Amino acid sequence: MTSSQGNLSSYFNLSNVNGIIVENGHSIPIKGYGSSKLLPPNSPLILKNVLHSPKLIKNLVFVRKFTTDNWVSVRFDPFGFSVHDFQMGKLLMRCDSKGELYPINPSTQQSKFPYVFAALTPSLWH
Repeated sequence: MTSSQGNLSSYFNLSNVNGIIVENGHSIPIKGYGSSKLLPPNSPLILKNVLHSPKLIKNLVFVRKFTTDNWVSVRFDPFGFSVHDFQMGKLLMRCDSKGELYPINPSTQQSKFPYVFAALTPSLWH
């Protein structure tokens, strides 16, 4: 999910859809969706069907969708996370974290759009 339409390629407008339910129970509108890429040194990673909601504070990545779309595994530890090719186990990307979220650091990938991983289920935003 992203707050900026500029983060997305192949953008599609949406109307008359449910919003994203946030922590306080309120709904924020979904304006559309599109795709984005993360560009670690070894190979691009695709973010498909990224929801666009201008009122979001952080760009979020659904871990389950990310792993199935890119056929990768994500390993979290107290210091950050790493993304590995699922079949070969090859390290594709490593990002360190100091806070409560796991940011995809711009220093470790070439995308100009910062994202963070969030372990949420689709039912939370449908």
